[in-house]
Amino acid sequence: MTLKSKRNITSLAAGILSAAAYVIYALSGAAPDSGDLKAWATVMLIFLGLAVGVQIVTQIIFHIVVSVGIAVKEGEKDGKKIERIIKSEMKEDERDKRIRLKASHIGYSCVGVGFIAALIALACGTAALTALHILLGTGAAAAFADGVMSIFLCEKGF
Repeated sequence: MTLKSKRNITSLAAGILSAAAYVIYALSGAAPDSGDLKAWATVMLIFLGLAVGVQIVTQIIFHIVVSVGIAVKEGEKDGKKIERIIKSEMKEDERDKRIRLKASHIGYSCVGVGFIAALIALACGTAALTALHILLGTGAAAAFADGVMSIFLCEKGF
């Protein structure tokens, strides 16, 4: 498995944990009243910020673990050589750009479907909170689909 796929899997795991934390909070008794959109918007913004922070910390830890793993595997103590090995494995070529483009297309399609679904939900008279959750959920699904597609295409040999 390539280093890029491992990085995507790590990112997916962090995203799933972040989404799970939000769902647990939203279903708990500590969640705001369903009619208080301002409070829900604040909660969603906080969780989005936390999710970004979790992604950043996860990627930093991932790269540290990869560096240590390469140092042990190669028996290398020179930090610059380890850095060159990682850069060579993470270098992006035309194939990687096409993979990223196709994966982004899937992700953006999910977001578009979510936006239309939220509008339909509002038009059918559901609560505005439901529409917000549809938007947030499809955004998370889009990130998941993007990551899975990237891994699939990278490992498939696209």
